[in-house]
Amino acid sequence: MLCRLSAVLVFALLMVFAAFPPGIAGAVYGGGTQEELYPQKLPADYLDALAQEKFEAELSERGETRRHTLRLAKTLQEMSCPVGRLICEVDLAKEIRYGGVTPVNIRVYVDDVLYRKVVAYYELHVYDALLTAVHDLPVESTVKPADVRVQEQEVESGAKTYLTDWKQIGDRVPARIIRAGTAITENMLQNPLVLDVGSPVTIISNYNGVEIRTEGIAMQRGRVGKVIRVRNARSAKVLRCRVLDAANVEVLQK
Repeated sequence: MLCRLSAVLVFALLMVFAAFPPGIAGAVYGGGTQEELYPQKLPADYLDALAQEKFEAELSERGETRRHTLRLAKTLQEMSCPVGRLICEVDLAKEIRYGGVTPVNIRVYVDDVLYRKVVAYYELHVYDALLTAVHDLPVESTVKPADVRVQEQEVESGAKTYLTDWKQIGDRVPARIIRAGTAITENMLQNPLVLDVGSPVTIISNYNGVEIRTEGIAMQRGRVGKVIRVRNARSAKVLRCRVLDAANVEVLQK
C-alpha cells in the first residue's frame, strides 16, 4: 500500500512540474530561470568568426597565401553562459586538410574555469595557377610547351610541390601517365632513361683522391642520379654505380 502511495505521489509531482514552462518549473524548485542562471550569450556567428580568424592566422603562419575558401561544414549553436568573466581559446588540429574537413576547437572559460568545449568543422579549398596537362602525357614521353598550360586548379595538399611553369619540367619525362586536366607535381616526373641493359659505360672510381677509369657494361636500365649494377669489363666484377650521364657511371663508396 505504501509503495502504491509513493508511486502516486511521484506521478503527481511530475504532473505539477510538467504544467509549467521549463523556466517557471526551475523557479518553483528554487533554482532560478534559465535566463537568470545563464544570462550571457555567445552567438553562433561570434563563435564562427573566432574560429575562422584562428584558421586564417594559422594558414598565414604556415605560409599559405593562395586564394582559398573556408566554409563551416556543420552549423554552430548559440551558447548560454553563467555570470562571470568569459574567455575563449581557439586552436586547430595539427593537420590542415586541403579539400577536406578540419576541426577547430573552441574552449570557453568562465572566471578561468573551463565551462564548455565546442568543435567547429571547416572545409578548406585552396586554388592556384598550376601547370596542367592539355592531353594525356604518356610515360617516358618528352613534354613540349604545347602539351601543357597554366590554369587555376584546386590544390589537393599543402605538402605537394606543384609546377607553375613549363621550364620547371626541364628534360624530365612522366613517371606515369598524366591524364588531361591534371595539375603536374614534382613526383609525377623523372629523369629520362640514358642507359639500357648492355650499354657500354666508363666506370669512374676515386681512391684517396686518385681517379681511376675503366670500361664497363650496364646490367640495368639507368637514369641520371639513379644507382644501377655495372659489370667491370676486365675483371667481370659487378659494382653498384650511380649514373652520371649517358656514358659515365661512378662507383659508390663503401
